[in-house]
Amino acid sequence: MPVLGPPPIQYVEHLGPSAYPGTLRGLYGGSLWLEPSFHGLQWPFMTKTGVGISGSAWVDSGYEQITRGPAAPNTVRWLQQGRAVLRVTPTYASGRFFIQAQAELVANQAQSKSQSNPNSGIVDTDDLWLRVGWWNFFDLKIGRFEGWEIYHTGMGLDINTLERRGATQEGLGGSNVNQPDYYGVTYLHDRPTGEGLGNVAFHFFWSWFERSEVLVRLGTADVQTNSDNSLGVRATDILDLGWLKLKVGGEYLRVTRGQDQVLTATNDDGSPVVDSNGNTVQIKKDSPYRKKQYGVGGSFQFIVDPYFEYGGNIGLGWTSETDNEGNANGLATFKTLSIGNFANYRVARDMLVGGGVNWTAQSDSHRDSNGNVDETRHLQIFAAVQYLVAKQLFLKAVVAYARSDYAISFATPSTSVWSDDMWSARLRLMYLY
Repeated sequence: MPVLGPPPIQYVEHLGPSAYPGTLRGLYGGSLWLEPSFHGLQWPFMTKTGVGISGSAWVDSGYEQITRGPAAPNTVRWLQQGRAVLRVTPTYASGRFFIQAQAELVANQAQSKSQSNPNSGIVDTDDLWLRVGWWNFFDLKIGRFEGWEIYHTGMGLDINTLERRGATQEGLGGSNVNQPDYYGVTYLHDRPTGEGLGNVAFHFFWSWFERSEVLVRLGTADVQTNSDNSLGVRATDILDLGWLKLKVGGEYLRVTRGQDQVLTATNDDGSPVVDSNGNTVQIKKDSPYRKKQYGVGGSFQFIVDPYFEYGGNIGLGWTSETDNEGNANGLATFKTLSIGNFANYRVARDMLVGGGVNWTAQSDSHRDSNGNVDETRHLQIFAAVQYLVAKQLFLKAVVAYARSDYAISFATPSTSVWSDDMWSARLRLMYLY
């Protein structure tokens, strides 16, 4: 008779619910429950050494129509897009101490583009980071990842969707004639893009209900072309009582040229300096180009589990930019104010309905002789219904309306003021594993 030994050690496992912490992240299956940064909690939470496997896949099918002012064409489009993520998380754990890495490999639906094209994005990477620390006390995280979320939109305005883009103004060009995206301490929130740009974040868990993130972004987007250098810091704090979450944050980003200028030396009268051989003299000079982005914001979220959740947001951001001569660029110097709220309600055990409103106002420094500047407004409204199948397959329908308003300086009266309207609808199937 064979002797039964201890069960084999399982080094690779599909991560279960225990890896996704939080006593009350939100209504089960709702937008707060799905919030990617888990309200600042450490995840995947793995207290034993091994390799965790998890991920998601979604496909959107949608329709959009936009009626624009006289200067740009109307559009009608059908759209289908999809994305799948395979998440691999190797972890070493010894008591509360841990070392963890994570890679999220992404497959995009845009299969018509060549994979050899570096801009095609068929195969991509979301997260790629290393983290070391103590569970529920402190950690240091470095690599490519998102910062903690402040501004929560609810069941609509998902990134890269039709209703998120809103009533776009196409065909005119220039930063002063595009609809503004909402600002919610988001200059440094998204994952950095570029081969030489990344994040370093310190996370502090002061108690079971308060935690903080200090995120530093540094690097250059393209080391081959001496592109711009970025250096910024973003600080957020979350007070989480479960049923009530309060979030505040601020950020500052400075961008400079990675390559100096080669200029012709000039005399006091403006004529070029010539050497003894008759050649003009060239000098090198640090580029005076500067771009600064900074802002603050906050939000609250209120949860009555398992029936209802509601939240409100506000964000105020500034951007200033100079040209290559150091002169202020009025088109690229602007202020953005965003205000929004959302609500989700459980109408049946596996069915949620939700809605939200976001309003963004932006004004730049492109001032004409009458003192007028470019002003844009963007109103985004959505309603959604979601049904959860087998606790893993999400079926969500979203209908949305958006209106963008423009008052443009340096334009004739007939073309200086106009509005665009958008209606859209989409159906998302998303599978979590």
